[in-house]
Amino acid sequence: MNRTLTESEVIASVTRLTSARLTEYLAAEIVIPENTEQGLVYHSLDVARLELACELHEQYDMETDALSMMISLIDQMHGLRAELREVLSAVEAQPEPVRQNLIDVIGIARFGSK
Repeated sequence: MNRTLTESEVIASVTRLTSARLTEYLAAEIVIPENTEQGLVYHSLDVARLELACELHEQYDMETDALSMMISLIDQMHGLRAELREVLSAVEAQPEPVRQNLIDVIGIARFGSK
């Protein structure tokens, strides 16, 4: 079961998160809570993003816009890593001659020669 948290529960559970800071993060779309009949609720992924945002905010004294961009880049990096894992799994499932051909082609593309 995926437990959700209310705004006050999120603020209580995330170190350094205040109501004002949460409002800034919501405006910058660092987190986008789910809108339910009971109001906005936060999931565990939102909590993790808020913890990261607070840590980066304090450690590097980042403005909210820069923080939003940094977290967006982190999201993109995680997405690319997931896609790369899928590609590697697909390559590993191929017969040896196909895998070797892919290695050769990728080597040429990256380094200009075999």
